[in-house]
Amino acid sequence: MGFVTEHIDMPYLGFDFLTDYDAKWDFAKREVTIAGVSHPLLSRGSSQASIRRIVLNDDVTIPPMSQMYVGTKVIFGNPSAERQLCDQSGDDTNVWATEAHEVTRGVLVARTILPDRASEVPVQLFNVTDRPVALKSRAVLGNLERLHAYSAQSPSPPRQQAPADVENQIVNEMMNKVDPSVPDEYKIELRQLLLRNSAAFSKNELALGFTDLVMHRIDTGDAGPVRQQLRRYPPAHLDIIDQHLQDAKTAHHRTMPITMGIEHRAS
Repeated sequence: MGFVTEHIDMPYLGFDFLTDYDAKWDFAKREVTIAGVSHPLLSRGSSQASIRRIVLNDDVTIPPMSQMYVGTKVIFGNPSAERQLCDQSGDDTNVWATEAHEVTRGVLVARTILPDRASEVPVQLFNVTDRPVALKSRAVLGNLERLHAYSAQSPSPPRQQAPADVENQIVNEMMNKVDPSVPDEYKIELRQLLLRNSAAFSKNELALGFTDLVMHRIDTGDAGPVRQQLRRYPPAHLDIIDQHLQDAKTAHHRTMPITMGIEHRAS
């Protein structure tokens, strides 16, 4: 019995090993007997087929209230599934990233796109506590998430409605709610009023807008900045939060000339 590579934690039973230890494979009972000891045979679910994990190369100690890059290596799930994945995937689809989450109390893994290699993979860790935290070699930092990289050949996004069309649609929806008893001449005046001020309406849930008409300042005196640990959210909400953040970044890039930094949530 042996390990083919350090990047696969699944042992392989060689022919010599099976012969020397008088191995018997009973498919009916779903067990294998090696050296007189029976072991149950378990089937790995298909959802585990393409899972990749990252583990630490060496022991590390992360200083308090700091971030650092650590060296890791990739552990592959199912070798045969990996071969199929590589055969089917091109350079634009075989992209992997870390999942943002808490490894141990106060230590977070940053969400990062990783280089396509198995060894010496840099991963960013955050220690948000006021004490150093030590992690042992081969500590599992989490699973990798497969991403899709959009390129010039990717399908074009759906055509966006022109601003005037959106404004007319909003005004029409508002006018449809006007009581039927209101005279037509008042409805015409109301519609013209709404159209003249349509720039004040929020076009969708992501159109937050801004104004420079009202300015204010918060005086904090001599108080310094405070760093707080990221708020934990129920796992069932994380995908929805991710989608809202992605939608917000997309909407911002489409309408503003500068990029907006949005911090990814930690699971």
